[in-house]
Amino acid sequence: MSGFDPESLQDVEAECPGFQARATARALTRYYNARFKPLGLTAEQFSLLVGIGATEDVTLVDLANRAGVDPTTLSRNVKNLESRDLVSAEGGRGRAGKRLALTRSGRRLMAEAFQVWKSAKTELARRMGTEKLGTARQAMAELGKAAEPVL
Repeated sequence: MSGFDPESLQDVEAECPGFQARATARALTRYYNARFKPLGLTAEQFSLLVGIGATEDVTLVDLANRAGVDPTTLSRNVKNLESRDLVSAEGGRGRAGKRLALTRSGRRLMAEAFQVWKSAKTELARRMGTEKLGTARQAMAELGKAAEPVL
């Protein structure tokens, strides 16, 4: 194959922000999954519950847009949380009209999960250093903005 040099690919993993971001995301997901496991939550479910709890009557589509995920995938995850009586989805037709809210059980669980999250964040800051953790968070946000498609 002309122009293909396997040796040139060896540094991609070390140099590519996308490779590093995915590896970091997987490591953080494992970390938070372990912390939330006693509550019967995953990191993804916690994030979803935060998005629902932080905005009263958020729609599924709005939540998907904010999270940068497909509404269909999010819909399946919301149904799981509904079946556990953590979230209610009411009103409107389809994903765009359904309003999501935490149930009483969801709010109780989030009160516990929030404490677990705070403890986990404190532990990360202890391991990495508060300033480095803040810098990393800021750099990730800036990288995400830089990677947005130009329309």
